[in-house]
Amino acid sequence: MKNIKLTLLAAFALMFYSCDMETDLEVLNEEEPTSEELANESTADQLFQSWYNTKNNYNGPGLVTNVMADQITMSWGNMGMWDMSSEPRIEWNNSSSYGSRQATETYFNAMNAILSDANALAFGVENGMEFSDLDKYESLSRFGQGAAIGSLALLFDRVYVFDETGTLNDGEPYPFNEAILIALEKLDLAIAAADRGDFSLSEGQVYGQSLSSEQWSQFLNTLAARMYANSARNASQRAALDWDRILAYAEKGLTYDFAVGQDGWSQWWPDYIGYSIYPGWGRVDMRIIGMMADDYPNYWPAGETSLPPATSPDSRFEEYFQYLDYQDFPEDRGTYHWSTYRQKRWDNWLSSGFTTDLYEMLQAENETYKAEAHLRLGNLAEAAAVLNAMSRGGLPDVPAEAQAIEDAIHYERMVELMNTGMGLGFYEMRGKDLLEPGTLLHFPIPGAALDAAGIPYYTFGGSTGTPGEDYSTGGWR
Repeated sequence: MKNIKLTLLAAFALMFYSCDMETDLEVLNEEEPTSEELANESTADQLFQSWYNTKNNYNGPGLVTNVMADQITMSWGNMGMWDMSSEPRIEWNNSSSYGSRQATETYFNAMNAILSDANALAFGVENGMEFSDLDKYESLSRFGQGAAIGSLALLFDRVYVFDETGTLNDGEPYPFNEAILIALEKLDLAIAAADRGDFSLSEGQVYGQSLSSEQWSQFLNTLAARMYANSARNASQRAALDWDRILAYAEKGLTYDFAVGQDGWSQWWPDYIGYSIYPGWGRVDMRIIGMMADDYPNYWPAGETSLPPATSPDSRFEEYFQYLDYQDFPEDRGTYHWSTYRQKRWDNWLSSGFTTDLYEMLQAENETYKAEAHLRLGNLAEAAAVLNAMSRGGLPDVPAEAQAIEDAIHYERMVELMNTGMGLGFYEMRGKDLLEPGTLLHFPIPGAALDAAGIPYYTFGGSTGTPGEDYSTGGWR
């Protein structure tokens, strides 16, 4: 693929970011801010917020990845959901004129802008600028770099990487699997700064929260485990990851649930979660109900318009999900979108006026990486022990058997982690070869960026791309 000039990409990203992401950054109205001007504490204080809003924005990949994973179901046309959850699956429309192009375009540009800000801050750290707490701001800057690069590598087929030293790889893109290792290098630096520091993050950095440097380090470790474990595009790639490294991150990961305060959609935007759970919008895919409920279909049965309530041995079923005896989605868009349940677990956020906490990362997520790492490394007793120490709705203990452990990990990720970290269901299904045949495994670089750099159009999905590497040849049915 023809080389994209990083200066053009960065300019395109910053232009879009300045228009779309409303922040208080001093640099937004400056035409050519210097590295020194960008590298300030105000910029650093907003790195997590910018990353969180970009991941969870309505104009982003959260909704479309949810439905492609058959974890949430919707047939509304917003953000490519109807297109990409259609059966049989089709290729992604990567045209710069596609009506749902924002699902990847906004994310791509905003993540590159976050990377630019983080790079400028890291430049300041490396060149002796004064900060009120050097460890804190070094950790935030390296977090921004690692989180932006890693988020791009999780979603796109390739990543153009630049850091405080300039463009890397002579301006050529890194394959996703190489870019994710660069992201881990940056996160390792963020972890090291947090571990040697003695600081706290307040709601100026993570809204509504007060986190010690130790708690921040735990989040960073689980973030590194999340990004690396979920970077694989298929089951063979996932098996080949460095699971000792993932276990090392998870062993130092979250011992608490990482909450993010909400302000009524003023400055903090959990949009994809809202649309995934709001009445009349997202429902829980029948696949999930069938996993949890005895003798209940996991795919909508032909000729039916409603089904009776389900029963489950998992006590979380009644706690997390609400039964509905009617359908919201048009029949002519496919009854395979229909479901009898919606997720009610986060309804206190809806009823509060969108002001109670939501969760970017649960301790349970970290435990699944720990359990999977033990499983991959052949430590079956340890893997089972991790799972059995979790709160699993009164389900029986998991035996120290490989298949039972693998099944339990998958179950927890699809049920317990639903609508927490953006894309988790999609990444889990992708890494187990369970996405329906033809589902794209990663997105192409957005069409608007291709157009700006004069690069020919390309895309993935359906039967476009390399089978098993760009689109799924597996499936769960």
